[in-house]
Amino acid sequence: MKALDSFAWIEYFTGSKRGSKVKKYIDGEGPIYTPSICLTEIKSRYLRDKKNPTNRINLILDRSLIIPIEQNVALAAADIKQKHKLHTIDAIIYTSSQLKKLTLVTGDQHFKDLPNVEII
Repeated sequence: MKALDSFAWIEYFTGSKRGSKVKKYIDGEGPIYTPSICLTEIKSRYLRDKKNPTNRINLILDRSLIIPIEQNVALAAADIKQKHKLHTIDAIIYTSSQLKKLTLVTGDQHFKDLPNVEII
């Protein structure tokens, strides 16, 4: 199973070549997941670009299961942050996927050498 990060969703919405790789997961049979912090990043990106994020956020909520930032995620993310020298949000995203035993789908190079990551 796959978890899509903000990068993957934005590529999907722009219809890029990378986004076409993400589309197969969104249109596929199995469930997909999205860490909740990605909703913040995606909405912020579209607000910054002066675009209405509502339809995109609703599509994410409709098509994926949202992984909340619970106590176990927050605490484990601190360890992951230190171990892999990640930014806090990236550590939360990665930890969210790993605790659910998911492969993180992303184009973000901060994740390129980590296990259970698919770089698009």
